[in-house]
Amino acid sequence: MTQVKDMTDQQLNMQLEILLGAKEDRHRKGNVIKGAYSVSPKDYCTDPAASLEVQTAAIKANGFKYSANLAKQFDWEGEMDYVNDMFHYGCISRFCDATPRERAEAAYMTLSSQD
Repeated sequence: MTQVKDMTDQQLNMQLEILLGAKEDRHRKGNVIKGAYSVSPKDYCTDPAASLEVQTAAIKANGFKYSANLAKQFDWEGEMDYVNDMFHYGCISRFCDATPRERAEAAYMTLSSQD
């Protein structure tokens, strides 16, 4: 299995669409099938609004795991306390400032159950 850090934006966008229920279009490379239409995947890796959509899906699936996976994306200078399900305030502010790619990677790790 390809590690999420090694995926291109296009690969990660495609995999996220599939995890969210779309089917890969075998006749139109790079597209997914949603309903009766073949469309390009949303750009979860660079579009802030799309990354928030996939973040919402990951939080609904497992909010704690998504938070832990997002924390893995950062080089922390503060302290984290997983035991009490709490993060240092500096960590929380970093969560709010996550890039779309960081959110997409954490969502992929959560939705695919990849740690």
